[in-house]
Amino acid sequence: MLIQSSAANPLSVASAVRAEIQRFGYGLRVTNMRTQQEINDVLTTRERLTAVLAVFFSAVSLLLASIGLYGVLSYSVLQRRREIGIRTAIGARAEAIACLITADVLLMLSTGMCVGLIAGFTSLRYIRPLLFNVHLTDLGILGLPAGLMLA
Repeated sequence: MLIQSSAANPLSVASAVRAEIQRFGYGLRVTNMRTQQEINDVLTTRERLTAVLAVFFSAVSLLLASIGLYGVLSYSVLQRRREIGIRTAIGARAEAIACLITADVLLMLSTGMCVGLIAGFTSLRYIRPLLFNVHLTDLGILGLPAGLMLA
């Protein structure tokens, strides 16, 4: 049986509903009164758990990607140590060397992000059925990981 109430707490009318049903005497017994919100919470537990796990694993993958990116960039700078030393000996300023290395790093990052975005957009038709009420081309969804990688 479904009863609609405009009360702030729908369970506050539970005793009145029980008394009204007993008054009609249909032989019905009211044992388990729940709000629609409680029913929805029980029915969507699996979906909410899946969403929490997806967010957790996404954060872990973003962290691992950031650590890997740091390792690759550190290794590339380490390989160019001799070149940096020669440029410094010739008289290059530290700012010029930092700009040179930063430009190379941004080139690698932008190349990787472009390849990732292209791969993501080509897989849209496979991912679309898995998402509900989420636009895959949303700037926030695409910009957050890219911004974190750039940071």
